[in-house]
Amino acid sequence: MISTAPSPAGRARRSPSVTPRRALVAGSLALTLLLAACGSSDSLGGKVSKDGVGCTVTEVDRVGEAPAVPTDVKVAKATKSTTDEKPDKDACEADADSYLTVDLIGATADDGTVFNDTYGEDRPLTMKLGQQQLIAGLETGLTGMKVGERRTIVVPAAEAYGKDGSPEQGIGPDEDLVFVVDLVSVTDSPTHCNEAAVLSKGTRDGKPTAVIMPVKAPEKVKTTVITEGDGPKATGKSYLTVDYVGVSCATGQQFDSSWDRDEPITIAMADATPTDTAFSVIPGWTKGLDGQKQGSVVQIEIPFEDGYGEAGSAPSIGTSDPLVFIVKIIKVSDEAPPSPTTTTVAGDATTTTAAAGDATTTTAGK
Repeated sequence: MISTAPSPAGRARRSPSVTPRRALVAGSLALTLLLAACGSSDSLGGKVSKDGVGCTVTEVDRVGEAPAVPTDVKVAKATKSTTDEKPDKDACEADADSYLTVDLIGATADDGTVFNDTYGEDRPLTMKLGQQQLIAGLETGLTGMKVGERRTIVVPAAEAYGKDGSPEQGIGPDEDLVFVVDLVSVTDSPTHCNEAAVLSKGTRDGKPTAVIMPVKAPEKVKTTVITEGDGPKATGKSYLTVDYVGVSCATGQQFDSSWDRDEPITIAMADATPTDTAFSVIPGWTKGLDGQKQGSVVQIEIPFEDGYGEAGSAPSIGTSDPLVFIVKIIKVSDEAPPSPTTTTVAGDATTTTAAAGDATTTTAGK
């Protein structure tokens, strides 16, 4: 967590989703995570200006009913895509700097067996181009697509899952695939969160086994009490000893977990001072933990403005990426923690608490 408040940024309009989520296949994964696995009428707004790009349509309404997947496709040696429905002339084009919201249906090319379908679901898929999140064929097929456009993308096995296939999705070895895709939005911040990937087991007991991600990207800090404790409440002057796990809204991937390290951390609900040994935290933590009791386990959903802001925190937290944390509050105290120097490695960042009298550099949660 960083102590500096990120600069505010705008986000596109959203309307609430009303269609319940249902599993498509046992153990199914969001399409943005498929590569890692192998090696209703929800309105998303209208016309929104996108300065400097020359386009104005960044979002369109989702289509509730899945289109038919063609069964007579010809599979070439390389991915081929065709436009089934043309976009508005002012529609924005997919680019590597923006988040894409897509609905898609994917099937095997030989017999048309559907393995993924987001149409009519409450959660479309969120993805970015050029981030090695997609199988190669989808990366190719989505390139140059515009908001409101529908494409059929035929992917040969060599640009999909190859000789290994994807057993968890029912995709066999050397299976060619066909997708029908609607590009719903191109935005600077995700409009929806992907489902969380399976969490790795912590090196210490007590780590959550799953995180239930919100469907819509959070627009304000929201705290949900999973287990309520009976200890003292946290205030703006408190020091909290906590365990936590953090998941990216944009990818559904864990980016940090204290359960995967040697010990919990101690945070300051107020800004840390130069002689303070506690961690300073992002605004979403102080807002989300205020008033929570010692012994509680809570989930905190944090918009990017109260997290790492527009810049994100590479490589695990993308630009304008909302975050979801599960936090276990082990201790609430008005006393500052003792001052021995402790250095731990948090994922791909080093976090340090300095001895009393030294400047404190704290960047936990990366």
